[in-house]
Amino acid sequence: MARATKTVADEIAMRCVAARTRLLSRVVSSLYDDALRPVGLTSAQMTILTALEHSGGAQPAQLCETLKLDKSTLSRNADRMERNGWLKREDGPDARSHKLRLTGKGRKRLEMAVPRWRAAQAEAEALLGRPGLESVVRVTKRLRGF
Repeated sequence: MARATKTVADEIAMRCVAARTRLLSRVVSSLYDDALRPVGLTSAQMTILTALEHSGGAQPAQLCETLKLDKSTLSRNADRMERNGWLKREDGPDARSHKLRLTGKGRKRLEMAVPRWRAAQAEAEALLGRPGLESVVRVTKRLRGF
């Protein structure tokens, strides 16, 4: 039995997509978080600000679906970014809905982060190599649509 378990553990260690993508996510997120820290952003906040600028604003549920975020993660980040003046909530057609939009201050924060994002991007591209980067882009386009 122990031998069979070892064989399966070896297979999982070598082939598990979940374990490998989680490792890659932690390493790559750390590159971006380290680069963005001096401008007061996390990689998650940068992604949200970028998505809001890219889309012109979005309802939270739509943003969660697009970015594959759970509601609590978006809510925690959005609350922090709203307190910082980087985004605002606009009333929707009924009392239960609203839209998130980037403010001028949020746009400025995004612009400040671009040089640091570019540096992290270059590091990530070097880490992945051209084929790895192309694979990541291809797979995520299927998941997210852009």
